[in-house]
Amino acid sequence: MYRLFCELINPEVDKLSKLESFYNLHKSAKINLTSIKNRDDFYVKHFLDSIYIFKKLNLSFNTLIDVGSGGGFPGLVVAIFYPLSHVYLVESIGKKCQFLTEVIKKCNIENVTIINDRAENIKNIKGDIITARAVNTIKNILKSSLPLSNENSRWIIYKGMDIEREISESASIMKKYNLLLKTVRIDEPFKRTYIIISY
Repeated sequence: MYRLFCELINPEVDKLSKLESFYNLHKSAKINLTSIKNRDDFYVKHFLDSIYIFKKLNLSFNTLIDVGSGGGFPGLVVAIFYPLSHVYLVESIGKKCQFLTEVIKKCNIENVTIINDRAENIKNIKGDIITARAVNTIKNILKSSLPLSNENSRWIIYKGMDIEREISESASIMKKYNLLLKTVRIDEPFKRTYIIISY
């Protein structure tokens, strides 16, 4: 699986080194951030899952806001792969912010700002891309992060395979703000539905 990650993403040596340090910090973390500790599984289910859609869509951006960053997925992984873009990690739990701070320091990731707050409380920053993985429903993610968007923003929301009800529940807010939604489904080597929303 580690080899598969390298084959699909083809990361430069410095990026691979930062990812390996990131993984080791997760393994030794004093707080529970993920149940996945096996190296092969970690590289596919966290690292590959985080960056796959960016590579598939050949995305470029100046600023990204990751809502509910938790253990750093996808935000920190994206920051490693896009060193010329700025990534804001929004996380309301202080202990998780402390872990994220340790990672950016020890992995020498310079293009990241950590915000210890809820998305709906943030003012004065806008994201070209807004991400959310394993947090809340599509509708609630949009409600809390709409003030962080501009007319060119795009949301990438990481979901499981059964998301029809969530999409249906988000229809009213999608219509109100004239938003467009499309899905990208992945079955192998991991299962994921990426929800792509834009104006």
